[in-house]
Amino acid sequence: MANVGAIYTARSLTGTTALKVYALILSIWAIGRFAWVARVFDNLAAVEKSGIGSTLNFVVYALEHAHLGVQIALLVAAVAFIALVRDMLRSLPGTSQQFSY
Repeated sequence: MANVGAIYTARSLTGTTALKVYALILSIWAIGRFAWVARVFDNLAAVEKSGIGSTLNFVVYALEHAHLGVQIALLVAAVAFIALVRDMLRSLPGTSQQFSY
């Protein structure tokens, strides 16, 4: 019976949803290691007072001039987040398609 529990635990920890969560957590950790996130938010707060145009310009400029590691970590985080949201929306009741013939 212990083998069944071990196999169940292993499958739970290596399932697709778990791997998406791991990717999201690791990419957020990597962003924190590669970039000084507090400074980015301080600069964003200073820029946002000038309006939405300045804020969008800041975000685009910051993404263009970020290190490649930060850009890759942001991409992985975005893909993992979108995949998790898609999984959550699929698991909601009433979202499955039922065809009547």
